[in-house]
Amino acid sequence: MNVIAKPYHLLAITAIVLILLSVVPVGHALDMQVPGASYSLNFTDTLRAFAMLLLLLWVLYIFTFRIMYSVALVWIHIVTTLLLVALIIFFFFRYSGPGENVHPMNELSFQSRLTPQMGVPLLIMFFLFFQLSFVMNLIMGVVRRTGSQ
Repeated sequence: MNVIAKPYHLLAITAIVLILLSVVPVGHALDMQVPGASYSLNFTDTLRAFAMLLLLLWVLYIFTFRIMYSVALVWIHIVTTLLLVALIIFFFFRYSGPGENVHPMNELSFQSRLTPQMGVPLLIMFFLFFQLSFVMNLIMGVVRRTGSQ
């Protein structure tokens, strides 16, 4: 694997590492209390979900890499994706676990002050936003290819 020429292989390597980390038994769960609902996310399932998402992106890059507009945009997308996944996993692990539950009075609300427990949902929103760079790079590449023919 030539990671410099085809940086999308970093996604597969990271996914394999996440799958291996998900085998390690950790009893962490993150309780997020949103107005009107309460969600409990298991750490192991979250690692596996991110691994599957990274593998999906890897497969998409395998089929679309030659169509992409710019390799620099590919690098930006991959680096920001991996950085955000690492931050989400760090915050998830740091602010979850026994005795670390969010108090019902401190629900995750954007009308109150920012709390550390809000880090995970905010980072997930940034993660989803930065996935648009893949779509933009692909669309610009298709437009460039159709315009040159």
